[in-house]
Amino acid sequence: MDRYFFDLVGNEGPELDYVGRLLWTTDEAYNAAELIALDLAVRRTDEVIGSNVTVSDVHGRRLFSIPIKQSYLSATPIAA
Repeated sequence: MDRYFFDLVGNEGPELDYVGRLLWTTDEAYNAAELIALDLAVRRTDEVIGSNVTVSDVHGRRLFSIPIKQSYLSATPIAA
């Protein structure tokens, strides 16, 4: 298992992940980053759209970055 760090990087500056997550593969880390980006787009819409979830390894090397885009789910009104 390897430790991966998921930082939120945007115009306001980075929100760093100091703990990370233990995952078996970079594919798992990529899938986790996509899920984090989708969750942020739905929950924190305006403040994070245009930011990225950046994944790094334990050596600080950036592996990939997932953009946080406006989600169709966040634009759907909640029925009462």
